Parts: sequence; C-alpha cells; structure tokens
Amino acid sequence: MSASILYVEDDPSLRELVAYELSTDGYRIETAEDGASGLAAASRAGQLDLILLDVQLPGMTGFEISRKLQEDPRTAAVPIIFLTARGTLEDRLTGFEAGGVDYLAKPFAMTELKARIAALLRQRQNMQQQGAASVSGEMAEAATIQKHLIERTAPAVAGLEIFSHCRPAKEIGGDFYDFRLVEKDQLIFMVADVSGKGLPAAMIMTSARTALQGATQRLYSPEAAMTQVNRDLYDDLSDVGKFITVFLGHYDGINRQLAYANAGHSLVVHCPAGGDCCIVEAPDPPLGILSKHFFARESLPLASGDLLVVCSDGIFEAENPAGERVGYDLLLEWIQTLADQPAGTIGQQILQQVAEFSDQWHQTDDQTLLVFKGVAR
Repeated sequence: MSASILYVEDDPSLRELVAYELSTDGYRIETAEDGASGLAAASRAGQLDLILLDVQLPGMTGFEISRKLQEDPRTAAVPIIFLTARGTLEDRLTGFEAGGVDYLAKPFAMTELKARIAALLRQRQNMQQQGAASVSGEMAEAATIQKHLIERTAPAVAGLEIFSHCRPAKEIGGDFYDFRLVEKDQLIFMVADVSGKGLPAAMIMTSARTALQGATQRLYSPEAAMTQVNRDLYDDLSDVGKFITVFLGHYDGINRQLAYANAGHSLVVHCPAGGDCCIVEAPDPPLGILSKHFFARESLPLASGDLLVVCSDGIFEAENPAGERVGYDLLLEWIQTLADQPAGTIGQQILQQVAEFSDQWHQTDDQTLLVFKGVAR
C-alpha cells in the first residue's frame, strides 16, 4: 500500500509541482494552502505516513501547526519534514523543538526531497515492524504462560473419568478451568468465562483464577467460596464493565454426589445413567453483577454411568460460514448420543463435531469443555 503524505504549502506553483512529482512515484498526496486547512486535512485524512510543512504560511506558522499536530493523538506520531526558505540554525532548532524530524531549505532539489522521504518512510516502517514483532513475541510468551496455568492435567479420582480442553479464540483468552484434589475422594473444580476475549479478558482471568483458588482453600463449600469471590472482585469488575460466569463444583467420591454453585454459567448438561440429558439451570447471576449476593448450593448425583458436561459459550455459539450456530438443541443431541461413551471419547467427539459444523470457519470466542463421567469404583 502506498504511503499517504500531506503537503501544506501556500505557493500554488510549488505545491502543484511537488504533489505531481510525488504522485508519479506512487505516493498518495493531499495538499493544503494554509495552516487552518492543513490542520483540517490532517484530522480527516485518517492514517497519514508523513507531513511536509512550509514554515511561512498565512494565519499561523508551520511551527505553530506542528505543535498543534503533536497535541492531537491522531497525528502526534506522524513525522514532519519542514520545507522552508528560513534556513538559519535558529530556525532549524525551532523546527526540531516543534516536532519536526527533518528540515530541508528552499530552494531544494526534487531528488533530495524524494530521497529524504524514502529514507524516513523506510525507517518508520522498520520501527513499526520491530514494534509489531516485539508485541507478537510478548503475546506468544503470554500465551505460553497462560497455557501452562490453564491446561492442568485432571487428577485421578476413584470412580470418575475427566476430560478437559481449553482453546482461546486469540493468542490468550478469558476462559479457564482448574482442579484441586482435597483428598483421594474429594475433588474441587471450576470452569469460568470472563466476558469478552483477548488480552483484556485474560488480565481479568488471572485475578479471578487467583481469587477462586484462594477462596476454595479457605472455604469448604462452593456457595460460600463463590459469595466471597464475588465480594472481592465486584468493585474491580464493575469499574471495567466486565463479569465472569463460573461453575464451581465439589465432588464427593464417597457419596458420589456433586455439590456446586453456578454463577450464570452455561452450558451445563447432566445425563443420569440410561436417562435423558437435561440442561442444569444457573440459579445465580455472574460474578460482578450484584455487589451483595449469597449464592445457592445445588447438588447432583454423579454415580456410575452418570455424565456431566460443562462448557463455555464458545462451544454452543460456534458458527459456520452461513452464520448459523451450533445452539443448545444440537449440542444436547450430540451429548445424548455419546452419553454411554467414556469421558475422553465424549469430549473429543464433541470438539470434532463442533469443528465439522463450523467447517473450519474462524473461531469467534474461547472454547472450554469439561466432561465428567461416573464409572465403577
């Protein structure tokens, strides 16, 4: 894509000549004849790559224009070359102080102007590429760290098979899950989804994960832990307009029961052995919605043959190229068909069917899936 240049010059013949010469080299040129029109052109031009600026202009000097451009976030980073007959050392120093990066005295050779423009734009492009590479490297490192934190191997729990999967839509995301084995028959697990995706959601995710881990270590019941985390995070979440859906479960392997608190998280599906699958409703709002809320305690059987599937909305909201979504009904149909299979098979088959439905269409949201299957002890 050709570079975009704004040239502010009150001499019409010089303005036309420079604009013509630069346009023949492939640059996109916009011109202005005085300070006011130059500022207006800069503000509406969108992405500018360079500004050529005369110093002696009607209404305001080029130095004054440059200072105003530096104060505007839209143009502050655009390099400025002064083209002027005022070539004293004092003038040059004033130009650099006003924000210019180069200074060419009139009369100038067109070949020299073109060479300076090419060199400056090449330098700017190199700096942008280096900055993009640095950001890309930092994001890759952040993705590696997040993957290490999230992708925990499920602990061995007698009488329970576990499958887990998390795939962010971008390098990093706002979904997470975690397991903690309290005793050999007692498992605490959590699945959470921060609103939004990418870096902002990932930053919230880190705080939420730490808060949930701390609360479940101090407070035994899932409803008490959820209530405490909501109190701890409410101010921060409301300040940035975010919320978090969470399913927090405590599996008792002795009684084969799952106690849980559900803060607005869907989809959760329970399939009793040999029975029909049904959606487990979320009785409470997500974290960050209500400042003082006491979360409810619910329970489900998770004995041999029973199945529990917990996923984030990136699974059932996955789209195909036609804009159609998987939806609850189709996902329930898949789960019902697979319900008698091992947890690993169920999880892998669901992910495969989501991928086939999407037809490799771009993933628009983080996708997290946990499958718990009761087996004989």
